[in-house]
Amino acid sequence: MNRLNKWLAGFAIGTMLASGSAMAAVNANEMHLALTSLKLALVKIGVANAMLSNPTPPSSNAEARVAAPHQLGSQEVSSILVGKGGVINVYLAPAVGVTGGIVQLVPKIVTGKDGKKSVQYTCYSPNIPDIANAEPGCTYHPAGQ
Repeated sequence: MNRLNKWLAGFAIGTMLASGSAMAAVNANEMHLALTSLKLALVKIGVANAMLSNPTPPSSNAEARVAAPHQLGSQEVSSILVGKGGVINVYLAPAVGVTGGIVQLVPKIVTGKDGKKSVQYTCYSPNIPDIANAEPGCTYHPAGQ
């Protein structure tokens, strides 16, 4: 292996480790607490209310009428950020066992058999490969795919 290939291999490994890709074991109990917290529930309600009352989904915490991202933290959650399309980004705290872990809740308006509309969320993580082991309702979708 020549020097450039060794350098590229070392760089790739270092980047993977620094990216927070969840190589450490996820603490399932802390993950469950993070994803069932009252603060996250309030954000989900805020996004749902905004989506059901406006043609355009919220793209910020302010548009969802919820507290600022850093004000929504806890022992398990560093912050909760509402992004484009009403996607809720939950930035996990180290207590969950993942450095830089992100869980995304993607909202979708659905119409029930009774004709009433509601919002359902699909749970993904772009950087926690074993998310389904810790939180069975979530799936892993690598960033950029």
